[in-house]
Amino acid sequence: MFSIIIPTLNRSRSLIRALRSLRGQDFPAHGFEALIVDNGSTDPTRSVAEGFIARHPGHRFRYIHEPEQGLLFVRNRGASEARGDILVFIDDDIEPALGWLKAIQRSFVDPSVQLVGGRILPRYEARPPAWLEWFWTGHPEGRFCAPLGLLDFGSKARAIDPQFIWGDNFSIRRKTLFDLGGFHPEYLPWEARRFEGDGEVGLTRKAKAAGCKAVYHPKALVRHRVPKERMTPEYFEKRFFFSGVGGSFTRLRESGGRLEDDGAKSRRKDRLKERFENIGAFDPSDRDPEKQALVERFNRAYREGFEFHQAAVRRSPALLRWVLRKDYLDCKLPRLSAGGFLPRLSP
Repeated sequence: MFSIIIPTLNRSRSLIRALRSLRGQDFPAHGFEALIVDNGSTDPTRSVAEGFIARHPGHRFRYIHEPEQGLLFVRNRGASEARGDILVFIDDDIEPALGWLKAIQRSFVDPSVQLVGGRILPRYEARPPAWLEWFWTGHPEGRFCAPLGLLDFGSKARAIDPQFIWGDNFSIRRKTLFDLGGFHPEYLPWEARRFEGDGEVGLTRKAKAAGCKAVYHPKALVRHRVPKERMTPEYFEKRFFFSGVGGSFTRLRESGGRLEDDGAKSRRKDRLKERFENIGAFDPSDRDPEKQALVERFNRAYREGFEFHQAAVRRSPALLRWVLRKDYLDCKLPRLSAGGFLPRLSP
């Protein structure tokens, strides 16, 4: 059986669309369950979810309340409550296409496959700004836009790098998830941002290191709603800040807790420049002032996130112990004092 886990927080309108898409799948109702894991919504999420469940008794939908704030804890709660051998993590603002669950099932017929993903295409709620196209990354298999979680590797099923299995369309064998130690911290409350980690990236890096086989199936397609608020420089800046925090978290775990020195800072700046060149967002010969300004703004946000996290760890041995935990499968958010460490973000 498949267990579909839907973390949700204050998005009852998009949640109901996601639930309707699940109910409409061309897949036997007894072949999957859907766990709606509410992270403390203050909007009508609970009544919407429970009303939907009551209207569709032939489906295995369940509502679960998880008070510990953060995507990590919602995912952990869903995984612990799930009854299926395959765990399918989606977002509350996606709509799976018809045939989505069948494509995932077809991919897992091969017992050597441990992770499955697919297309994540946008459903823009407003006209995208022209600059958004600069942040679509070209790839031999297609292209992706990491800040918005969008990915299209074309119409052919194939084995792919596990790091291209992304959290709004993320399927994994239950045993594999627990064997790998689960997800890392992600999407914590702003005031707890020092405890952020590299989320699903940390898990897929472990999967790659362990030699896990991952498959992309084009019909495992979801549409991801992109509101106009996410197509702004301010939103991208915040995403790059947290990418920087996650980058520091990853580096600390890989180095056994060694903080960055001045030489490493210089090398990191070179890597950032290469990263923007690779995604087409920065070309030294392109003097477009808007592009140059956006790249520098997002580059700065990444650096500030990285340095914010490094400074926080330098001042807190307890935070370093959190970063270096073996896993985060059964944990609560540490309760450390607030401290300073406020990032400088552009207005």
